[in-house]
Amino acid sequence: MNRVTISRISKLGIVNFWRNRWLSVASILIMTMTLLIISLFLMMALGINKTTDKIKAKMDITVYFKDSATTDEISNLQQVLASRSDVKQVKYVSKEEAFQIWEETQKNERVKEIARKMEQNPFPRSLAIKANNPENLSQIADYLASAQYESIVHKISYEDNKTIIDRLLSLTAFTNKVGWLFSGIFIIISIVVILNTIRLAIYSRKEEVEIMRLVGASNSFIRLPFVVEGTLYGISACFFAMLLLWIGYLALTPLIGQLGTGAVLEAKIFFVSHLLSIFLLQFFIGVTVGIGASLFSIRRYLRV
Repeated sequence: MNRVTISRISKLGIVNFWRNRWLSVASILIMTMTLLIISLFLMMALGINKTTDKIKAKMDITVYFKDSATTDEISNLQQVLASRSDVKQVKYVSKEEAFQIWEETQKNERVKEIARKMEQNPFPRSLAIKANNPENLSQIADYLASAQYESIVHKISYEDNKTIIDRLLSLTAFTNKVGWLFSGIFIIISIVVILNTIRLAIYSRKEEVEIMRLVGASNSFIRLPFVVEGTLYGISACFFAMLLLWIGYLALTPLIGQLGTGAVLEAKIFFVSHLLSIFLLQFFIGVTVGIGASLFSIRRYLRV
């Protein structure tokens, strides 16, 4: 196929696209909604995964000891934990240090004053444990919860952190399922709309197609303009979906700014870093659906 033929096919496809512009608008609108929904759910899933990874990276285990636990018992456990290959750091926090940490984070001066007047320090001694890999935290927590340390361990903080992680993972799974469901529904709707659009275009050009056959036009020359038309639906929808995403980002920036300058910068980095991937995904889905629906319509309704 030479350059002149390709140029003519492309021109015919663009003419068809413009000739059926109201049907084209409907197809592009549905396709834009499809790509936008896919992109939004993808960004939500990526955001939740990133948040989960950040929380995991900051996670540690704090084991609180009973007042009856001796200094030697705590020291021995600290040495045992420090010798483990999956443990990065073990820090001992005395009752005095625990009180000081609490005091620095407590904003109510009245509560602080009451705590200072107490005869006994209510805060327990503890070990703050950081793992080499957050995935190893559960193994360390299971070890600390074993029967041999039951007499000295009062509480292990990992369970609270684990609950948060599990909820985030559940939210990610739910978001993915809902995203795939809605994306699938809108992809099917897009295919149906494009099928009908191409079918109407074929019917409206029946006489033109017959003339092209009589003058010796090849099957490819007759079919490919409709494929170009379907491709234009996908490309146009990709453009409008990206434009709406960008407008949405700009609209949400002032709201994000209320959380602080750091939140705006982090949101910008997240959005920009995934922009190319989202564009390529939208382009691939849009063009694939457009071409696929066009080919199906041609095969079913255009007998050449």
